[in-house]
Amino acid sequence: MNVYLTLPAVLVSAIFLTACGGGGGGSSSSSESDHTSAVANSSETSPASQSEEESAESAETIVIAGCEVDQYQADMLKKVNAARASARSCGAESFAAAEALTYNCPIEGAATSHSSDMASNNFFSHLGSDGLRVGARVTATGYEWSVVGENIAAGYDDVDTVVQAWLDSPGHCRNIMDPRFTQFAVTRVDVSSADYDNYWTQVFATAK
Repeated sequence: MNVYLTLPAVLVSAIFLTACGGGGGGSSSSSESDHTSAVANSSETSPASQSEEESAESAETIVIAGCEVDQYQADMLKKVNAARASARSCGAESFAAAEALTYNCPIEGAATSHSSDMASNNFFSHLGSDGLRVGARVTATGYEWSVVGENIAAGYDDVDTVVQAWLDSPGHCRNIMDPRFTQFAVTRVDVSSADYDNYWTQVFATAK
């Protein structure tokens, strides 16, 4: 019997700019596929199981910037801001330390929509099943943006491993470090009937 293992994957979007905060479904970078990479199974670096104390803590309601978030979302914001706090190279491009991002409830809707779409329809792409991209998804939330970006990943079990995979990839790293972004949200959707066990979407944006 043949057994197939699907490795975690990451994909980075082009960053979309607009002068009017409209549509945002602009054409993607022609090199989008160049940013797709399969990486080693993350299970080797997964952290130890949470203690009962930590589990109880994670069940508490967490409020950031007026948004009720899950523990993994709070942890992701902390990890992303820790990365932005230090200068780093993303491939051949160097970035100075950037200001911390704030969590944003409306754009979380765009992240949730896309992770749910990928999980429900079993695909992995920035192009949604409706043919729309991140700019249109963010616009649909009512958030009027001047710049927006998106990182996606699938098959990673925890925040540490998915953030490290994104930082190790120049395209994803650039989105994380881009000083133009001021706000952030992330959603992970778990699924048992798709190619991957989970689908992550990070959305970065700055309002008009």
